[in-house]
Amino acid sequence: MQDLHSRRLREEFKRMLKTYPPKKSPIKWAIVNNDLHNYKATIKGKKNTPYEGGKWEITLDLPSEYPFKPPIINFLTPIYHPNIATGKTQWKWGSNVCLSLVNWNNLGKPGGWKETITLPSVFEHVEMMLDVYQATGDVDFPEYLVDPNDPFNPEAGEMMKTNFDKFWETAEDWTKKHAK
Repeated sequence: MQDLHSRRLREEFKRMLKTYPPKKSPIKWAIVNNDLHNYKATIKGKKNTPYEGGKWEITLDLPSEYPFKPPIINFLTPIYHPNIATGKTQWKWGSNVCLSLVNWNNLGKPGGWKETITLPSVFEHVEMMLDVYQATGDVDFPEYLVDPNDPFNPEAGEMMKTNFDKFWETAEDWTKKHAK
């Protein structure tokens, strides 16, 4: 079991080098203390979002049960987002991100963690969380991106649903205050 775990950690590191090459990638990342269980990354806000121009520092920690349990993700830089907690609020497994893919309650369920999911895919999903938009008409918020109906920051979730312009303004203000 340990050999499988160690081999997978090395494979994930190689995947990260290939998918997000150092100095050429929009996501800047590094291994913390030469430990393949711990990553630190900076994710940039996307254009035409309230996060444009911002940079968020996150940690991604691989539990000892990895790849059978998903990574633990935490935003270190404050962000106003329905599915990212502010302060020290965390899920019982230690993440401050509400993302179906890494939710330990969704292991093996549709949209949830499977051992075949790779670290570059996790980073891609976290990056996609910053791609917010206003749902209109019959179009709902896709759960894998942003889900204000299942918020980890209830204030941001409610505001996103009921007053999107105010949500956008508040998210921009937080970006300017914390992420620039």
